[in-house]
Amino acid sequence: MKIFSFCLLALGLSLIIPFLTEASSAYKSYESLTIEDGKLLSDFSSEDYKVYYEKVNKRKFIGWQIHEVNRDTKVYYITETLFSYHNDGYTAIDYTYKYTKKETKKIALSATGSIGYKTTGDKQGFKNNLDGSLKLSSDYTNTKEESETYEIKLKVDPGTRVDLYIYGEGKITNGVAAFYWGFFRTMRGGYEIFLVTTQYQRLEKVKI
Repeated sequence: MKIFSFCLLALGLSLIIPFLTEASSAYKSYESLTIEDGKLLSDFSSEDYKVYYEKVNKRKFIGWQIHEVNRDTKVYYITETLFSYHNDGYTAIDYTYKYTKKETKKIALSATGSIGYKTTGDKQGFKNNLDGSLKLSSDYTNTKEESETYEIKLKVDPGTRVDLYIYGEGKITNGVAAFYWGFFRTMRGGYEIFLVTTQYQRLEKVKI
């Protein structure tokens, strides 16, 4: 177990705790997720699909027709608030928090329509090798992190609140695709790949 001690002396202080860099795959259930430009797959409207599907309607003998909407678009997110502790007294309070980092993955997939994905061991991918047809960079590789326990010690000054949450940045690649076999379309839908590039605990202190 690792132990870290912090004394927060200034209001508005934001402290980054870099020893936690895990990646979570449940990005659709994050407290907040903001995309820098464009839309997430979950925000595609029926009109969007109508327009995008026109791009993949050209039949081919075997393989995928792909229309990419966003590629490596930056996203910012907060997965969860680990604790929020306030001191409305007159003296500083020593506070200790223990956190166990869980085993997590670096990428996550999402799909709509008849596009599916499969899991083989620790690896997750789309069916019929859509991943390969997308020609993603080597960054989009399944990795995982092991569990580890941390103990954080800090001092909460009078009239302040300390918030500890998990903040991260990542990339989104999404679009629509159709798979053809013998000129017959057998699959069609939307796809999305979420890649975590950095993630850590952020400790902030605010006046109450």
